[in-house]
Amino acid sequence: MSKAIVFDLDGTLVDSAPDLMDAHNYVMKKFGYDQKPLTDIRRLAGRGAANMILSSLKKKKKCSIKIYIKK
Repeated sequence: MSKAIVFDLDGTLVDSAPDLMDAHNYVMKKFGYDQKPLTDIRRLAGRGAANMILSSLKKKKKCSIKIYIKK
């Protein structure tokens, strides 16, 4: 019997954008950054978490992404 785990983070099989938006906006709000609407999250979903976060950070981008990658 074959077993498989499928990861679909770009919305090909399942519309994961609403969940990604909730998680992204929770973190952005917690650190005082603007939240993104669902349309923006859909556009960014397949580009990776780092790009999604960088697109929301207006100040201290390099420092913030280094902290994100380190964790």
